Amino acid sequence: MSQPNGAEVLIDILNGYGVEAIFSSPGSEWPPLWEALARRAAAGQPAPTYYNARHEDLAIGQAMGYARATGRLGVCLIHATVGTLHASMGIRAAYHEQIPLLVLAGESVTFGEGPDAWVGAQWGRFLADHGGPARLVDSFCKSSFGLNTPTVLAGAVHRACALAMGAPQGPVFLSLPFEHLHQPAVLPAPARYANPTIPRPERAPLEQAAAWLKAAKAPLIIVENAVRTAGEAARLVQLAERLGAGVVEGQHPGFVNFPREHALHAGYYAQAYLKDVDAVLMLESPGPWYPPTAMTPANAKLISVAQDPLRERDPYSGFTADLIVQGDAMAAVDVLLELIPSATAGAAARTAAWGERSTARRALWREQALANASTTPIDARFLCHELNACLPDDAVIVDETILTHHTIINVMDRLKPGHFINALSGGLGLGIGMGLGAAVGLPDKVLVTFVGDGTYNYNPGLAALGFSQQYGVGMLTVIFNNGHYRSMQMGTEFLYPQGAAVANRNHVSSRIGPTPDYSQLAAIFGGHGERVEDPAQIRAAVGRAVAAVREGKAAILDVRIGDEIAFLAKVFGG
Repeated sequence: MSQPNGAEVLIDILNGYGVEAIFSSPGSEWPPLWEALARRAAAGQPAPTYYNARHEDLAIGQAMGYARATGRLGVCLIHATVGTLHASMGIRAAYHEQIPLLVLAGESVTFGEGPDAWVGAQWGRFLADHGGPARLVDSFCKSSFGLNTPTVLAGAVHRACALAMGAPQGPVFLSLPFEHLHQPAVLPAPARYANPTIPRPERAPLEQAAAWLKAAKAPLIIVENAVRTAGEAARLVQLAERLGAGVVEGQHPGFVNFPREHALHAGYYAQAYLKDVDAVLMLESPGPWYPPTAMTPANAKLISVAQDPLRERDPYSGFTADLIVQGDAMAAVDVLLELIPSATAGAAARTAAWGERSTARRALWREQALANASTTPIDARFLCHELNACLPDDAVIVDETILTHHTIINVMDRLKPGHFINALSGGLGLGIGMGLGAAVGLPDKVLVTFVGDGTYNYNPGLAALGFSQQYGVGMLTVIFNNGHYRSMQMGTEFLYPQGAAVANRNHVSSRIGPTPDYSQLAAIFGGHGERVEDPAQIRAAVGRAVAAVREGKAAILDVRIGDEIAFLAKVFGG
């Protein structure tokens, strides 16, 4: 080809940014890209691998999971405004969870007039919308732009990739008219590529933070989304040990931020400690306690470190601090380690006290799990105890449960940094896609996705199974199946304990029944499925499912569990 078209330039730019995967649920506007990828494959030229996800919710989830698991840019390609409508929940989630994505939607600017009659009559009849897809997602993207001329294609795509990776990271949306992809490119791909560095925090405020932390007699660290690797966790361990500070991960940690078997791991609920602390270091903690103003520690110096500590585009936060430090949280930890080079006064005694609490807390969950080892339906604590014991060391967990999330994080204390991704985002239906995207990015790991039965119904389950079969990407889906939307029922019970719904056991919003055997779906796509009702069979079933995953197959374990509210109500209350 003497002069590349727009699609060729797009591929060159993605190559320049090291993009290895495109996750797509496409429409009829992408033939220029498909032909360009086919030409590259025939010529042995580099290009990202193209994955057909079969559904927009799956595609956007896969791009999110891939980015979460690898730290690289996730790329998702969708169909005009109609595809954007499906993907918008994931785009919004990526925005709030600071996940770097490039999202590309197709568009038309000629509607078949002139020489472009091949585009199809459906554009004017079904696919064109006032303002286009870029307008639709503008309120929950870092940037959204509908290309209005082929002249800016190269520059817009190049900038979008860098912008998505810049702090705070997040989704950038481009609407690309397929006429621009088909026509000869006006400008070539740029020659230089660089992801923006995450700004380092200023040293002066960290010197103040270090002074407060060194003087503290009861310091506390709260961290939700700062630690992605074992190396980063080791540095945070050093800081916590020098301070003798308990480390709370928050109710919904995005990762395993701190080794959960460590003496200073203080669980997930800071509320019990807030009245006694005198210094609190918050690292990437958008929700350190709840309610925000009612639980603010009255007698402590509060230090907040984050890329976007004020969550500037959120409508409300409610959290305050005495010191707000903007920048990379782990870079701040490194500076604090320089400023606090050795153990502070009383650190050893505090560490010992936290160790007693940590040991007692984990032992209590373990004892309760084992006390229910023969309970049917299966007790969720025992299920998590068994998963904790028998999942292989190379397993990576993606969690999109709601109530069961609290059981998982408290019982599964063997989970290590780099082996857990929280897929909760305010909506449901992204977790299975995130698990498959992580599986693509981490081919040497066993991906395991946890969902409830309600959550599974929100996910595009058939598309996910088809994807696994088509590409040989194995993943185990564990369905924590209690037969209803328990979190919805909980709200009614809390607000109206003497009401008609409770008195008559008529929870109109929560029942999912008759309950199907979800495990049978796997066989349709050449996968492995089992329904698990006997607690004594959990480990054997997990072993068979993991073996199937290692062969590149999908596996589903439909595990029938009981009601968790009886014990979780005490957790939420304390």
